[in-house]
Amino acid sequence: MKNIIGILIICLTMTACSDLNQSNAISSENEKLKIEIDSLKASLANEKSKTENAITTFLTFQENNAEEAMNFYVNLFDNSKVLEVQRYGSEVPAPEGSIMLAKFNLNGKDILCSDSFIKHEWDFSPAVSMFVKCQNAQEQESLFEQLSKDGQVMMPLDNYGFSQRFGWVEDQFGISWQLNLD
Repeated sequence: MKNIIGILIICLTMTACSDLNQSNAISSENEKLKIEIDSLKASLANEKSKTENAITTFLTFQENNAEEAMNFYVNLFDNSKVLEVQRYGSEVPAPEGSIMLAKFNLNGKDILCSDSFIKHEWDFSPAVSMFVKCQNAQEQESLFEQLSKDGQVMMPLDNYGFSQRFGWVEDQFGISWQLNLD
């Protein structure tokens, strides 16, 4: 009988120890999961903060040609697309269907644009421009040709000392583009 009681005590002790080991393993696993979740939450909060405070180029068009310009740029640059478009309705003095706010991406860079129904005395300034680092001379020449068509060449493609080859144009919509080839 003593042997049976001894065996039972040993079995109960082993079971208790096994349960304790499982409990410790679960507790350790729970702690690891909590750390991982906290880390992911911090990472998400950091990313949210980055996007909330992001600085984005905003183009205001005064000739109701924001959509035309946006589509021109998206078709001109690889890896580009229109992301979202909000249009004016009939409740505002803007032409119905014109762009209230649009977001498009040019090769990884988000840009916002709008048609302004208020005529301002200002337009785009060449002092603020889009800077494009071209991959090769062929790309630079193609962009220079297409962007300067019906626009204005401000600096023809050339070596100006600060770059192997550089050109500056204002496109048909009044946007200024610096095209650089290192």
